[in-house]
Amino acid sequence: MTHVVILGAGIAGVTAAYALKSKLGPHDEVTVVSDKPYFHFVPSNPWVAMGWRERADIAFPIGPYLEARGIKFIHSGVKRIQPDVIQVDLENGDVLFYDYLLIATGATGMNDDIPGMAEHTQSVIHVDQAEKALAAYREFVRHPGPIVVGAAPGASVLGPLYEYAFLIDADLKRRNIRERVPITLVTPEPWPGHLGLGGEGASRGAVTAALVDTKISVICNARTVRIDKDTIQVVEVDASGNEKQTHTLPYAYSVYWPAFGGVPGVRSAAGLVNERGLVVVDEYLRNPDYPNVFALGACVAQPPADTTPVPVGAPDSVYSISKAGEIVVQNILAQIGDAPLTSHVPQRAKWLTDMGNTGAAYLSEPQVPLRDINWMRQGRWVHQAKVDFEKYFVNKVRLQPAGQAPSAASKIASVMSQALAQAGSAAPSSPAPVPPGSGKPLEIRLPQDPCVELRALAKSLGREPDALAAELLAAAVSDAKSCLNEAAVEAMALSRRELLVEALPERQPGVEFHGGGT
Repeated sequence: MTHVVILGAGIAGVTAAYALKSKLGPHDEVTVVSDKPYFHFVPSNPWVAMGWRERADIAFPIGPYLEARGIKFIHSGVKRIQPDVIQVDLENGDVLFYDYLLIATGATGMNDDIPGMAEHTQSVIHVDQAEKALAAYREFVRHPGPIVVGAAPGASVLGPLYEYAFLIDADLKRRNIRERVPITLVTPEPWPGHLGLGGEGASRGAVTAALVDTKISVICNARTVRIDKDTIQVVEVDASGNEKQTHTLPYAYSVYWPAFGGVPGVRSAAGLVNERGLVVVDEYLRNPDYPNVFALGACVAQPPADTTPVPVGAPDSVYSISKAGEIVVQNILAQIGDAPLTSHVPQRAKWLTDMGNTGAAYLSEPQVPLRDINWMRQGRWVHQAKVDFEKYFVNKVRLQPAGQAPSAASKIASVMSQALAQAGSAAPSSPAPVPPGSGKPLEIRLPQDPCVELRALAKSLGREPDALAAELLAAAVSDAKSCLNEAAVEAMALSRRELLVEALPERQPGVEFHGGGT
């Protein structure tokens, strides 16, 4: 019997757990450990911070979904990893022994690198931080002033830096206060759109043009040295790393991307991690000194792809994490079966950036060390594709395992419970107002009996038949999706994307969408 322990229940940990459990033998065990009892879709955190998503849209308890697949879930933080004795000590007092360990905890922001960052700026690395950022933003719009969106030296995964700046621009325009709010983007990159990939291509010109179009100022080669309550101190350096200019930036609201470090329970694992507490791996995504320990996602120590005057971390995306996860699963199974391992050399970087009503999609191939293809497209289709990918990924995580019936606690039952509660508290003679619809009308012809029953049901609840029918249909579709297997979910996602792109007013013939994350 083989026991695989996975630390982390995020995008990397959950998808790897699902894949391993489906491919290991019936007597093998998979255990997932997480300090949070829920899964949350990290790429949507900027939307939560803008109030464009609720926490419930992207976060949900993960234990039931893991356990439905025969995967044990333990809600606890990691106290210590002891690879010499192949055990993990948990904060709840449990001790886990493993045959293979997969570290997929994600990373933590090293806010102490810059004095004042933790006290005075917001972050969106985690959904809790995104909710706090939203509260601060809502207070900010009551008293608008300058905004600074920045990244610390060594920060990685810089796509969301631009995304958040563009989202703020779009939101302020909707509120008709954009002209009162100067926005400055502070980045360690040598130019806009570098993103830690190096090389020059379409992204530099396109990102620069987008910043100019939205009147967002940018300071590149920026080393943020201190953040005070009302000002941010930035040193701009030249191509040789020498001080070129200092900036004192006033701000009323600020979001910063810190450099990444390992989470506390992993950071102390001597022999597994570098000086930042990130896990050191070889080309097979396993630790060189402990070959039964693998790592995946943001917790991995990735060397920079390019030498820059101010350090810039490597990029990452849901796409690249998913591809690396496939390699990790293959290599764990290969080690168990004494088979050759598969090298992991990232060949493609793909990600989507939302820009409000529009967006940008990037493709680089190979990802490191140099790019042969540097591809970027903009348009409303990208904005919609990012929305669609969020739904696809969340639905995939929540997919019922094969052969399992959907829960009796259905969406339809939820709709009816709410309708009955409203009916019990409202006068029957006062029908509830019909909520304004935002979708396209859909003509549905019902046989006479269910049509009459629908009208009678709506009347008894004090509801308009069209409004009740729309709610019940949406709930029925949600319930129906829970019956699909993985292949059907993939097919539905593809069909949905095609229908949405067809409906967009701005078409871009010939533009290919490969999928991706952020």
